[in-house]
Amino acid sequence: MSDTYAIKGGRSGRERLRLQSNVLQSGTNDFLTKIGIRPGMACLDVGCGGGDVSCELARRVGVGGGVIGLDMDVVQLDIIRNEATAQQFANIDYRAVDVTSFPSDLGTFDIVYSRYLLCHLPRRTEVLTWMVSCLKPGGVLALEDIDFSGRFCYPPQPAFDRYLSLSADVIRRRGGDPDFGLKLPVLVAEAGLSIGGVFIAHPADIEGDTKLLNAISMENYADSIVADGLATRTEVDQLIATMHESARDKGVFASVARRIQVWGRRAQ
Repeated sequence: MSDTYAIKGGRSGRERLRLQSNVLQSGTNDFLTKIGIRPGMACLDVGCGGGDVSCELARRVGVGGGVIGLDMDVVQLDIIRNEATAQQFANIDYRAVDVTSFPSDLGTFDIVYSRYLLCHLPRRTEVLTWMVSCLKPGGVLALEDIDFSGRFCYPPQPAFDRYLSLSADVIRRRGGDPDFGLKLPVLVAEAGLSIGGVFIAHPADIEGDTKLLNAISMENYADSIVADGLATRTEVDQLIATMHESARDKGVFASVARRIQVWGRRAQ
């Protein structure tokens, strides 16, 4: 999977994910409340990234429950293990796993969750099927994924449009789907789950982390964009600088990617 993932990982990736969590976490917390997580539940966070959702799940299930977080980025996993220890989360088990290898030794879970993972995977429907197989009877699959087509910027900014085009193209080149969130409701239903809810979360602002996240995301896509021959390093560096300027300009109203939230329940 590492050769298909377009966004830089490791320590710089953790800082992007920390910023992303600041922007997304409120909407994710509302979503987790809607799916009915209770103390004592067993949760699986697939593609746990910066571990912020794993920690929220651990907080909700309490000491009687547990969370397993899966990710392939071993550098980032070391960072978030230390963060979990510092926050005294003894009920999180982070594991280095390539989720496209379909690990079979995990057991079953009350909640299987993933955010911004499937859109990057060439074999995403197969991974979705594997995730469903990890559910206990009556268990809940909860997914959040991107819809790039929902992003906006006003007044229009050529740099913003170019960022959207480049980031979407590099995801597609590596087998992903930048509008995958739109497909989630149908795919979850086709997987045999009873749809419990479909929601949209779409942060936007004239200042702060929401706008900054677009510039930081461009920085983290940069190496893949250049490696794939979609733009020169000079153009990418100029785009990054322009987007940072736009992030500081309170006369610009912009959003991050719209995300689709879907949860479905396995039959008892």
